[in-house]
Amino acid sequence: MQMYNAQLSPYSARCRIAIQAKGLDVELLPISDDAVKARLAALTPMHKVPTLIDGDHVIPESDVICEYFEEKGEGPALLPADPAARAQVRLLARIGEIYVMEPMGDLFDQIDPRTRDKNLVARAMGEVVEGMGWLDSYLDGSAYAVGAALSFADCALVPILFFFERLGPMFGEEKPLQAYPRVASYYKAMHDDPHCGHVLAEMDVALKQFMGI
Repeated sequence: MQMYNAQLSPYSARCRIAIQAKGLDVELLPISDDAVKARLAALTPMHKVPTLIDGDHVIPESDVICEYFEEKGEGPALLPADPAARAQVRLLARIGEIYVMEPMGDLFDQIDPRTRDKNLVARAMGEVVEGMGWLDSYLDGSAYAVGAALSFADCALVPILFFFERLGPMFGEEKPLQAYPRVASYYKAMHDDPHCGHVLAEMDVALKQFMGI
């Protein structure tokens, strides 16, 4: 298998955690220049990163890719056997992706205070705060997001929280996780998971390169 990958993308990072946790043999294809982007565009009209190539199958969208990994039956399961626990995994991932990451995405173009749209920032921050509050309510203090083992909830949430923690100070929140004690405890613990910790380190390097640090 091959996967078009961007080191700083939370969606690519989601898949990379799953790949590592399952021990899958996936070649990562960096989106490094226009030629690579053109090859990706020829494969899928969505032009999405990540996009997985498995033989004749071209699969965009990170959550679909992760589900595909699971259904291939290789490596440790990242969905619990219990239906209620599976629902919790999907709920937490959905809260993170839709109600935290999506509005947070609107903030990336607002980092420079000289060109900042204060109304847009206020709206986006309000939505992010609401989503983070929901996430803090649904996390129950387990070793991982759900239960005692890594799941797709962790694959989704860990990269999102990386950006939440890093964006906060740029918008006047020096300790953005402080208001969410369950999330803060969870995110700290995830640094000790070898798969999550490795991908967080990759994202840190990529962010420093992006910021020119």
